[in-house]
Amino acid sequence: MKTFAAFAALAIAAAVAAPAGAATSEIRVSIANKNSVQIENDIKAAAATVCATTSQAYADDCVEGAVMSAHRQLASILRAREAGKTQVAQSVSVVRISLKGKSLDQVHAEIRTAAQTVCKAQPNFSVVTYQACVTDTVRAAKAQLQARVGASA
Repeated sequence: MKTFAAFAALAIAAAVAAPAGAATSEIRVSIANKNSVQIENDIKAAAATVCATTSQAYADDCVEGAVMSAHRQLASILRAREAGKTQVAQSVSVVRISLKGKSLDQVHAEIRTAAQTVCKAQPNFSVVTYQACVTDTVRAAKAQLQARVGASA
């Protein structure tokens, strides 16, 4: 993982399982220059340290709550990183298909492949929007083909 800041930190609070009057503890876990396994191990160790002062009956709940809180904070940091990046995705909006010497089935297969290429390059693509995009693009391409064949006749 690239460094977001010198020490992007996760705070693990034990307030979830701690009694109402108890002071909350916090440990910061650095995620700089660490892979996901190292981060996960550090989160678990920090949660165990924070929850070491709780009673044995609440220790497991405390650790579980602290780890979940850290995961939420990590997800928030990663989303913020992704939002700051510029999109480097291809912007394919037009694919040209040669019709010369091809059967109608070959042309239709190439139209479908081209539609899939165009739709995969669209930002915010999901399975539902991708399928709708492919269907609409194939329909539009076939209409263009029909208009072209009709105009040349």
